[in-house]
Amino acid sequence: MRPDTDKLVLMDNNILACDYGVKQLESLIDSGYKIDLNQGTDARLVTDKIAQILSKIKWIRYLRFSCDSIPQIAAIHKTAELLGKYGVKPYRMLIYLLVTSDLADAEYRIEQIKTLKGISIYAQAERNESMGIMQNKLQNDFALRYVYSGKYRSLSWSEYAKERGLIT
Repeated sequence: MRPDTDKLVLMDNNILACDYGVKQLESLIDSGYKIDLNQGTDARLVTDKIAQILSKIKWIRYLRFSCDSIPQIAAIHKTAELLGKYGVKPYRMLIYLLVTSDLADAEYRIEQIKTLKGISIYAQAERNESMGIMQNKLQNDFALRYVYSGKYRSLSWSEYAKERGLIT
């Protein structure tokens, strides 16, 4: 127990990948702490049992998951459904969305995820200097101006980009 705070930030985005991590989460249910998993947890690992555990934890703000590729969309929807079964609404979820140079892929993932009404999305343009991957202007516009501003809630990326003269 930490007497100096009632909040704990866990920085393990793969906590669901082992029984020990799941048991650690389960032990936090009645701990009195508010929890934050500040990285994108893998929604593909959420089972009914794990959803039940996650639903009983007091969260600082969001349950955070990642969606870096199209195959992860189904897992996000399944996780939202499982969490919903235990009373967790989509607005309690935040999805980290990797924005690669394939903006059509990112747009598709946004459109599929936002069908979960109230869900929040945070986009990050892909960057890995050691591998020579640098984000371009359109990736930044997508992440910072389109998603971060919340425009994704009412416009598709194609509509937004045409309106702003970013694409023809």
